[in-house]
Amino acid sequence: TTAAGGGAQVRQAGLSREQLDRITFTTSAGVHAAPLAEFAVFGVLAGAKLLPRLTAQKHDRTWGGAFLMRQLSQMTVLVAGMGHIGNRCIDDFHALGARVIAYNRSVHDNPNVSAVYTTGQLGEAVEQADAIVVTLPGTERTNKLLSAEILQQVRPGTILVNVGRGTVIDQAAMVNALADGRLAFAALDVVADEPLPTDSPLWGLPNVIISPHTAGLDAHEDRSIAELFARSATLILDGREPLNRVNTVEFY
Repeated sequence: TTAAGGGAQVRQAGLSREQLDRITFTTSAGVHAAPLAEFAVFGVLAGAKLLPRLTAQKHDRTWGGAFLMRQLSQMTVLVAGMGHIGNRCIDDFHALGARVIAYNRSVHDNPNVSAVYTTGQLGEAVEQADAIVVTLPGTERTNKLLSAEILQQVRPGTILVNVGRGTVIDQAAMVNALADGRLAFAALDVVADEPLPTDSPLWGLPNVIISPHTAGLDAHEDRSIAELFARSATLILDGREPLNRVNTVEFY
């Protein structure tokens, strides 16, 4: 599948267990890690540097008085998910001086992470974060993982970026948190229902940037996907395990 989250496409096909077991499915996971990590950095910086305020002042031709901006090097960034995208985000934020913590179902080794929180510890993790970057796939296990209860635990003024899947966040609870200031800003490349309905309150919130699921695209994408497919096909022909095999139980 050309999508990194192609497991969802396989699930929607409604194949039987016998059919699923006959076929090896692989995805393009990893190809989009660099551009999505860049968008995540952009999103956190846009919130830290008050992009909505700067945009509004420019629109109103208002110079305004002095005000403080946050420094990434003084922030703690929580990266939810330690797959290809998550690990690239971890490395990029660490390189820019942030303290990086992570949430993952199992503990993975990344020297640029200060701490890894696992299942049942997400609330503890968000309480420490100045910014949350979601990179998790959309599965039954991750559906609304960032629930209303979890979003109640964030620090007031937290920045939220989602480059994973929109279903990971309780969207109604996120809207409420953005409206009352618990979330100061959100940069969303994905939402729960795509395309985002025209009557969604997200469109009207000034502290939200919406990218229509395009942050992972770049001019070299097609070639990179083809090269990845060729590597996996070669491994299969050699009787070895291909790259990015889809788990046909959880479909990621």
